[in-house]
Amino acid sequence: MKDLRELLQRYQEASAHVKEHATLPKKERQDHVIRQKQVFADGCGFYKLFWVFVLGSFYGDIVETLFVRITHGEWMSRSSLVFGQFSLVWGLGCFLLTLFLHRMINWEDRYILIAGTVLGGIFEYLCSVFTEKAFGCVFWDYSHMRFNLNGRINLLYCFFWGIMAIVWLKILYPWMSKGIERLPILFGKILTWVLVVFFFFDISISAAALYRMHQRDGQQEPRNWAEEYVDEHFTDEWIQQRYQNLKLVGDQGPAPSAGGKGSAMGQEEGAAG
Repeated sequence: MKDLRELLQRYQEASAHVKEHATLPKKERQDHVIRQKQVFADGCGFYKLFWVFVLGSFYGDIVETLFVRITHGEWMSRSSLVFGQFSLVWGLGCFLLTLFLHRMINWEDRYILIAGTVLGGIFEYLCSVFTEKAFGCVFWDYSHMRFNLNGRINLLYCFFWGIMAIVWLKILYPWMSKGIERLPILFGKILTWVLVVFFFFDISISAAALYRMHQRDGQQEPRNWAEEYVDEHFTDEWIQQRYQNLKLVGDQGPAPSAGGKGSAMGQEEGAAG
């Protein structure tokens, strides 16, 4: 009887332990809901990821500009958009690193390095393909470097993405996340949607300017008032000054003289090109 009572007691303790851990995700969700009412952009949802994208774009542009100034002694526009100092490569990079790797924040550095290397390489390759196919231009070319893939990525800079993933998850993201959460809830939400509208128009106009530049290169006249407006306000000279690494390409692929990429990783070739 004593053994039976001990066995029953252990069973009850084990059942209580399993029940506690089974309900833990529900409790975490409840705590998250409570924190959402007290803290702006809690967790890793839309508001947090959007602000990571915005701040990553801004600080990335500043880092690139200063890097080129220090290494090449000249001021060069590094922005991806026609309005404001924002580098979308940096912003989207920070966004993707946070979205896919934030659960690895407590993992060993070697695993983050591998994940960041793979993710960064895929992201950079897709960015190169998109800009070439959509706008007929490229912003970087690695054809002159060893271990490159179609001139769009190379092994060295993929490793740089992995290193950046470690620095981002271990140092920069926790610091930035706390800063974002300090915004008052109502003010933060209003400002977020104002910036959403701003970026929508900024990205749309920037894409239209690049698209019309590609069309003008093919001797295509504007077909409506919107294209006439773009041609009048965003001339080829203006775009070349704004995007100093930009190079129009043909159907054969990235132009070998395109220079460095639109991020600090390829600035030496970019500033020289």
